[in-house]
Amino acid sequence: MPVVRETPPNAPDEVPMFPPWLDLPPGYMVQDWMQWQRGRLVAARLRENPDLIQTAKERLAARRSFLYRPQIEWLELLEQASVPQICQILEATDDEGQRQRSSSPFHGSPFITPEENEDVRQRAYACGS
Repeated sequence: MPVVRETPPNAPDEVPMFPPWLDLPPGYMVQDWMQWQRGRLVAARLRENPDLIQTAKERLAARRSFLYRPQIEWLELLEQASVPQICQILEATDDEGQRQRSSSPFHGSPFITPEENEDVRQRAYACGS
């Protein structure tokens, strides 16, 4: 005879997807949150050293014939937008910011250190508090 498991009468109807201490903007998943946190770190770094924009442009330009559409969009942004505009994209909590961060050219050194990256990952998957 199969075992039937019922929900205990005092159990909540809905189990939260993420712990309340994880400051996810509405509609975000953990990976999105991690990209947003990295975006915030990169934006701070770009404000401190705007010349890093050139590094990102050079990385993309070196592979220009192999870029896919979102990377081309980033290359155009880097060539035309100001540092504050780029930082705004990296820090935006809306769908457009989320979309653009998903193809961000700001990976690894000098944009984010392995330690910063690991810290973001640890915070995203911490067990609470």
